[in-house]
Amino acid sequence: MQPDLSLLANSSYKVKVFFGAKQQEGRVSFKLLDAMLALGGNVEPVKVMRSGSNAVDMHIAYFIGRLIEKEPDAVLHIISADTDFDPLAEYLRANGVSCHRSKTIAELTKKAAPVKQSPPRQRPSRAAAAPKSPPAAKKPASDRLAAIIRHLHAMSGKPGTRKKLAQTIGTFLKQHGGEQPAAVVESHIDELIRLKYVSQSGTKVAYHLGS
Repeated sequence: MQPDLSLLANSSYKVKVFFGAKQQEGRVSFKLLDAMLALGGNVEPVKVMRSGSNAVDMHIAYFIGRLIEKEPDAVLHIISADTDFDPLAEYLRANGVSCHRSKTIAELTKKAAPVKQSPPRQRPSRAAAAPKSPPAAKKPASDRLAAIIRHLHAMSGKPGTRKKLAQTIGTFLKQHGGEQPAAVVESHIDELIRLKYVSQSGTKVAYHLGS
């Protein structure tokens, strides 16, 4: 089953589409061709010259390695129903690389969809004291992320590694709304790093949450 690339139209994703040796001999659907054309310079077809067991998977792993070497801060997404990619993605995340697997592009775009924000609070009157909150260079993308930041800010012993940070956030989310998939937890960590509330060096993390 071909991925629905049309869901990535007008997005900032850069896509590599891998064609197995046998796929190159068959017909390419107009839907796939039209979606690739819509992505313009953000899509690159990759030809796998020989067929064989896991031939396409090995090519994907090779290109991931090249991308990490060229762009170590890139966020990588593998679109595949093959769970054999999970150990690779977990290993890369443990070593500071943001890499996740989604079964479909629809699943990926659903994870990346912004959470609806609540309406802004009214400014307090002169007689009321505004509650103290940690300073931030940028506003969090969602109320859920803001709650995570407040939770981390209140912790006296913050987790020192990305793995422990993921466990902390996973436990917090489970207690406040229900257990979330590991990919959702990792996406929150990626957002904290992007917004510079957290920085990562190897497997270690540091916090910049304000006083």
